[in-house]
Amino acid sequence: MMKTKVVALMLLVVTFVSGAIAQFEGKIVYELDYELPEAMEAQRAMLPPSMDMIIGKDNVKIIQKTMMGEQIVITDTKKDESILLVDMAGQKSAIKIPAEEKEKQDKRPKPEFRYDSKTKKVAGYKCKHAVMITKDKNGEEIETDVYYTEEIPAQANTKLKGLKGFPLEYVLNQGTMVITMTAKTIEKAKVAKGEFDIPEGYKVMTMEEFKQMMTGGK
Repeated sequence: MMKTKVVALMLLVVTFVSGAIAQFEGKIVYELDYELPEAMEAQRAMLPPSMDMIIGKDNVKIIQKTMMGEQIVITDTKKDESILLVDMAGQKSAIKIPAEEKEKQDKRPKPEFRYDSKTKKVAGYKCKHAVMITKDKNGEEIETDVYYTEEIPAQANTKLKGLKGFPLEYVLNQGTMVITMTAKTIEKAKVAKGEFDIPEGYKVMTMEEFKQMMTGGK
């Protein structure tokens, strides 16, 4: 059961943040805060406390570390294709996720945004406020806060497609889990192309093969 939840969390990372298109080069470190139901509190320590986003010219790299290992998502923003790198218990896997597979994973309707005049500073950047409106599986509307900057000329990630800026603080409501993502540091710097290569020692496989490995073939 726990392995299944870990797989689901990694897929969440792919669909949320891997679609950012880079006109800004550098590194953004987000702090992740979780609102969990009582039944999941025992698993809090296993969730990633932070997320590193390395943005290059045509690629984005997302890094998350947990007690169970490290997960990295590398995305080619032109092709909208991703590779999920998982280093867990000595097992290194590189899972290829083509654009059509990502579309299957996230069939939810695109969010809508309602803008207002609120502002705040996040990681030293002046941000504007918007309310993101999504729908749950029952069709009920869910409203969450987004603070975005226009100082970073990059498109929003896939989850926040349509937002008028780059999100530096936002809330993701996943039913039983609510995640608040807040940028803590932003560093502008040129990123070497080799940063987005698959490291040596990783076994390349499909997502279906990875799921079977994680769940024991069930």
